[in-house]
Formats: sequence, structure tokens, C-alpha cells
Amino acid sequence: MIRSRKSTELIGKICAVAITVVGAYIAIISLNKFLGLALMAAAMVFTLLVSGRFARYYSVVILALSVICLSPVDTDIRPLSMLTMSTFLAVAVGLPLFITRVVYKEKVIRFPVGRHTWTTGHVGYLLLAAVLSYLLLPLWMSTTGEYQNWSVPLNPRDIGLLFLGTNGLGIWDELFFIITILALLRKIMPFWLANLLQACFFTIFLYELGFQGWAPLAIYPFALLQGIVFQRTENLVYIIAIHLTIDFVLFLALINAHHPQYLNIFIT
Repeated sequence: MIRSRKSTELIGKICAVAITVVGAYIAIISLNKFLGLALMAAAMVFTLLVSGRFARYYSVVILALSVICLSPVDTDIRPLSMLTMSTFLAVAVGLPLFITRVVYKEKVIRFPVGRHTWTTGHVGYLLLAAVLSYLLLPLWMSTTGEYQNWSVPLNPRDIGLLFLGTNGLGIWDELFFIITILALLRKIMPFWLANLLQACFFTIFLYELGFQGWAPLAIYPFALLQGIVFQRTENLVYIIAIHLTIDFVLFLALINAHHPQYLNIFIT
């Protein structure tokens, strides 16, 4: 009887997780938001049919991802479009924080920004991220043409909005996928599995944002590494520093791809 109940709960958990991934993919990438959200609802049903602890935390994951499924996910740098998307993204981070802190009265989601010892290894890893992004981002753009997913008009206003957008999204990525989603998943599954799962959602979101072609082959390992780095350092500032280093190279690479006559600083 007990073994049968455990088997049923395991099947329910697997179904909930699998349906959530498929639902997020369909809603965000395939842009069939109705079907994607219907699958999210189905995942919620499976979630609530299993143990209380799993339902307690995974239901919050589904709610947060559902907000992203509803959000317009694009690279439009017009102020109204940026404001609309930013509102959805803020809710996606704020809703889980509200539920866990106010409803559950737990500090599951934390934002550790305390003192962090920057060892030689930490600095070296940051420099490695800069070098790899310098080599890979222009190569990806030149071999796929995916830089055209971004509009880069040459005027101070739009360049400023592009800089704000790329860096703002970089910070949000860490707040949502690592600080929020990974933290919730770690409460109900081993870290390695939680990290694999958050990296799936991370990659799906960035794919629709414009990182297509063979970019997911680099983004998925990056998302995994960000989870591992955060687990070891427990420092939000450091993982944001890594991400913003890459985003700064992305910003320069986009200008170079669209206007190489003005910023020809890459070797590809």
C-alpha cells in the first residue's frame, strides 16, 4: 500500500515536471499561449495530487512560469514594449517572493549580497567568461545571422535603451532562474536535478528572446554553471557580475554586427 502510494506520487511528480517544460516551450517558443497555459494548469493538477511538500513549492514554480508564458518575450526596445515586458518580469519575481515570505512565512528565496571573498579563481572565471563570450558571440552572430533579432539604430537614445535592456534582462535572469526557480526546486528535489530543470527554463526563455540557431548549445551549459557557481559562492553579486560581463560583450557584438564600420573590434 505504501509502496503503491509512493509510486503514484513519483508518477505525479514526473508528469507535473514534464508537462511544465512542454507547456513553457509551447507558450514561449511556439507562441500558442492558450495551449501552453492549459498545460500549465494540467501540471498544477498533477502537482496538487501528490505530497504536500512538493505541491507547496512546485505550485509556486508553475505560477511564476505562467506569468512568463503570458508575457511578451521579445527584443523590442521601444519604451512602451520594454515597460510592458518589464512589468510581467517583475511580477514573475515578485509573486513567488510574496507567496513564500507572506503566505508561507519562509525565507526560501534569498538575495545574498553580503561580503564575498574574490579569490584568484573567481577573478579568473570572470575573465574566462569575458574571453569566451568575446570569441563565441560574434561567431554565433556571423554564422547564424541571429543578430537581426535585435534592432540597433545608431542614435544615443536607442543605444542607451539597448544597453539598459541587455543588462536589465541579465540581472532579471539571475533573479528569476537562479534565485527564485532554482531555490524553489531545491526544496523538493536534489540540486543536480533542480539545476538541470532550471537550465531548461532558462534556455527556453532566452531562445525566444533571440538566442536561436546553435546558441542553446552554449546557453544551457552556461545556465547550469550559473547554478553551480551560486551553490558554491552563495553570492548574488558574483553571478550577476558574470552575467553582466557577458551581456556587455553582447551589447558590443550587436553594435559590431549591425554597424561594423563603427565598432570593428572582434576577430570574426
